[in-house]
Amino acid sequence: MTPGEELKLRSVERRYGDAVALESLDLDVAPGQILALTGPSGAGKTTTCRLISGIEAPDEGEIWLGTRRLDELSPQARHISYMFESYALYPQLSVRDNIAFPLRAPGHRMCYDERTIAARVDEVLELVEMADLGQRMPAALSGGQKQRVALCRALVQDPTAYLLDEPISHLDAKLRHKLRGAIRRRLRDSGVPTLWCTPDGLEALSVADRVAVLIGGRVEQVDMPMRVYLTPASVKVARLLGDPPTNLLEGELMHQSDQLVFRCNGLSIDLPHAVARRVETVAGSRKVVLGVRPTELSVAPASAAVGAAAEVYTFEPFGKYTITTVQLGGSLIKSKSFDQTPLRPGDHVRVRFQSSSFLLFDLQTGKALR
Repeated sequence: MTPGEELKLRSVERRYGDAVALESLDLDVAPGQILALTGPSGAGKTTTCRLISGIEAPDEGEIWLGTRRLDELSPQARHISYMFESYALYPQLSVRDNIAFPLRAPGHRMCYDERTIAARVDEVLELVEMADLGQRMPAALSGGQKQRVALCRALVQDPTAYLLDEPISHLDAKLRHKLRGAIRRRLRDSGVPTLWCTPDGLEALSVADRVAVLIGGRVEQVDMPMRVYLTPASVKVARLLGDPPTNLLEGELMHQSDQLVFRCNGLSIDLPHAVARRVETVAGSRKVVLGVRPTELSVAPASAAVGAAAEVYTFEPFGKYTITTVQLGGSLIKSKSFDQTPLRPGDHVRVRFQSSSFLLFDLQTGKALR
């Protein structure tokens, strides 16, 4: 197969008895593009990879790579590089031999000489900072090291597409941050489509050219990373993204003279005109979900002149920033700020909503009001 072709899934469905794992899945991944498929556990991310690789077959729909229909080909004929979430290392082979295995497999026999294989293995081991561990056996590795070996085994190949199922989830934070950029650069330079699966919404935003949010086997939104973050298509998407995720409050919209007001459990918030214009067709009252990002809330002492009265539930200092959870109008909401003033559970404070870009969702459908 010729590398550099677009990967397309059309109306793909997969069922296990009465359980629907994927429903009407449509995805497009261009050559050299990284599409991050993110969603909670059980959303269907691994199932999608298994269908593309040929380990499983779809019950409905089609999978294409360029002009070739993949779901009609054997797994070997697809030449897909698939990193399994479970690593799937060969316990009897060393780190180097595990990584080199796909280059020595029957389908690639005579394509690479041993000198080329050794050079490729050295390159990827250096990339993941394991150059001195090539002779170790899998049993002597930590979980994070095993994950890096599995990642190397995927990256060492020249495939028609990459499928990476949680490739860096078990690495320590420092190494994870370092590898994200290096792996992203390598994948984009490969010129073939990449599907990067992760339950971490922030990881998806940081590595991808486009993000697809998969929840309950259905795609909720596909868009550029910043558009998914700034304009989530539904409550489900808003709940998934962010650190911490977006605060979501159920209430209703009311028109008072020329002002649009959100009311929730005795809490009343005047919405900016920029937000009001997005829902100017709302008449009378309407039940909605208001989304407020933690960075758009500030917590001040109880003596402050402005803000809604609240009580501190938890206070978490992270050095550079703090996360304060407060009880407000019967709801727990989080504020993320650079204010280092220590607070204690039970302290009385005032919370000020600073946003001019509140998110609004229909309470019944969960869809964004735009």
